[in-house]
Amino acid sequence: MAAQWGSHSLAPGNSAGWYFVRGNQAGFLPVLQVTPLTPSFTGGLWSLTGGGYPFWNELGISTMWSQLTDDQANLVYFLVVQNNSNDIIEYAFLESDI
Repeated sequence: MAAQWGSHSLAPGNSAGWYFVRGNQAGFLPVLQVTPLTPSFTGGLWSLTGGGYPFWNELGISTMWSQLTDDQANLVYFLVVQNNSNDIIEYAFLESDI
């Protein structure tokens, strides 16, 4: 079961970079998702951002990437959220571990 956390807003045309640190464990795979908390008033189909990643309607999410810390004790996960609309978007994170 996924846990929802955080409540963030993003102004039109802006983006926010996020990082998450988890202990380095063999076989651990986090599943992170960004979910909008406000309705979309756009009926558009998939499009690409200027950065090259897809978005649906208004909220663009980059591919999550990661790297080990220098001491290899932690994994740092990076994610970018982009608002491609003309309105403020509210969003939260969903997380589940596999």
